[in-house]
Amino acid sequence: MRQKLKFFQVDAFTDVPFGGNPATIVLGADNLSDEDIHKISREFNVREIVFTSGSYSADFKFRYVTPGGEVDFSGHATVAAFHALVEEGLIEVVEDIRMVSLETSSSLLQVDIVKNEQTGIPEIQITHNRPEFLRTYDSVQYAEALGIHLVDIMSLYPIQTVSTGIPNLMVPVTSLDALRRVKPNWDLLQKLAEDCDYLAIEVFTRDTIDVTSDVHVRHFAPSLGVSEDPVTGSAAGGLGSYLIRYGLMSSTNIVSSIVVEQGHILGRPGKVIVEVTGNQQEIQQVKVSGTAVTVAKGEIFL
Repeated sequence: MRQKLKFFQVDAFTDVPFGGNPATIVLGADNLSDEDIHKISREFNVREIVFTSGSYSADFKFRYVTPGGEVDFSGHATVAAFHALVEEGLIEVVEDIRMVSLETSSSLLQVDIVKNEQTGIPEIQITHNRPEFLRTYDSVQYAEALGIHLVDIMSLYPIQTVSTGIPNLMVPVTSLDALRRVKPNWDLLQKLAEDCDYLAIEVFTRDTIDVTSDVHVRHFAPSLGVSEDPVTGSAAGGLGSYLIRYGLMSSTNIVSSIVVEQGHILGRPGKVIVEVTGNQQEIQQVKVSGTAVTVAKGEIFL
């Protein structure tokens, strides 16, 4: 008898189909071997696939696979997977908020599933690790590697790696025009990455398309086999922390809510909400949240 598993195709950080960032979710992967997981990943050949299973130390365990191999965590895939688990009835959201725990290969995370009576689409809130502000880099080299002018980079702020679980290099640019003109030199970026402490590059501007947004982003992850990611949850926590730490956004409130827009340049617009508790001197907590939409589902036969 062949084994049968359910899979979902879900667009994360959006509330409409074919927006945001797509992910494939395989449910009930408890009995899959490493070989099975990598065979299925090759068969789907998608940007990101996540396998959900039970856990001895949490409510669920997720494994994430990209074209470049397995990674510790993916924000959009996590949002997509919890959306699928709720839709499939494997998580019941009776109260306004359902709290669950998630085991990844690197850590245990708290996830809050917030009910929305009006839309019927739950919001998935992921508590990230507290931010680590790591190495800084030379703006001349990264301007050249990103195919923009040195004056396009905001000189008052550092090009710096920030991690709330996954280390991403933050590159602030002056305008949407500068962001649209980014055209990476992949060979040069690969050379720079030989001596670095980040996995991907987050280029951003405070200029936005939507007046309700706070920042516009492009995200490049060639080391993971992803040239440009449509909407990136794993980097949003570090970005929100960077904005607060360096005063690019006011932190007069105890909790700063930041709306990150991304994906418009790729034709897949989406939004990520980041909540940063703290101020420039100390950040106590970072939460990243979003919604998702199922676009396809079916069965895998092994």
